[in-house]
Amino acid sequence: LFRSDNAVACSSCGVSTAPPNPTALAADKVKAASKDALQAFKMFASNPVAGLSVAFESLGAGRALGVGITFGALFSLCVLFGIYRLLGEWNTPPGFSGFIKILVVAVVPFISFFGACVLGRKAFRGEGGFGHDSFIAGAALLPFGFVVLVAAILGLGNMEVIAVFTLFAVCLTILMLFAGLTRICKISERSATIAVPLMLIASAWLSKIIYTAILS
Repeated sequence: LFRSDNAVACSSCGVSTAPPNPTALAADKVKAASKDALQAFKMFASNPVAGLSVAFESLGAGRALGVGITFGALFSLCVLFGIYRLLGEWNTPPGFSGFIKILVVAVVPFISFFGACVLGRKAFRGEGGFGHDSFIAGAALLPFGFVVLVAAILGLGNMEVIAVFTLFAVCLTILMLFAGLTRICKISERSATIAVPLMLIASAWLSKIIYTAILS
């Protein structure tokens, strides 16, 4: 082995034996997850119910975990942008502490939705693990992220249009949850019919607990 200021390499083959850079590894993982998320989205965008399981199977549980987190991050960014846009209309800049609160508001829905998916899968004895839960939660939240983005662009003066998009988002989220439970977690349709509303209630309840604990 020989050592330079920046690397350690084998004297025979010249291959670097230096420990990997954590920042570079994290960047590579984010890049790979983003690429997987884009491919998965293309698979179920035109047919969210049938295409959801196809997209999941193309990834596998390990990669699906990263894709679900990427979807959740995208949803959170949409909410963050939407709230900032709304505050801009009211001419009320949030400041640093306000930004932290807005960030919490944007991130909590995915966390609580993910938790509800974990509880629903375990309670109804579904297959899989956190990769399944993350993928279903992140994908099912995307319609609401789109609604928030549209609302931020159109403004509150177009509430009728926003209400129509919100109705579509609610329906899509319910259908995608049902498809995720039955086709990805392999829960029976009878159990999934009960699980979906319970998961939505659990998600809202978890959000309320987190908001109360952090924002109060």
